[in-house]
Amino acid sequence: MENQFTLTATLHKVDVLRHTPSGIPVLEVVLQHNSWQEENGIPCQIKFELPAKIIGQNAQAWQHKQGEIVTVSGFLAQRSQRIFRPVLRIQHITEYKG
Repeated sequence: MENQFTLTATLHKVDVLRHTPSGIPVLEVVLQHNSWQEENGIPCQIKFELPAKIIGQNAQAWQHKQGEIVTVSGFLAQRSQRIFRPVLRIQHITEYKG
């Protein structure tokens, strides 16, 4: 099954860097997206916020980048074992060059 997601958005909220019990860095962020898309031949404005996680070395690199426009890719997963709402697990993140 496919579960790949790519998005250009603003790092709207960036939490404090934390570490798993095994020492892996984790950074929770909120991505904010605003664009115009065409649906059924009609332009519509799209606005949303999406919770996301950056795990590993990228987490350290992006912890002080709130407000940056980025392009991210990864997969959607449930937030935790008890919370089934989706969160984007970011595997690749780069500064958006426009």
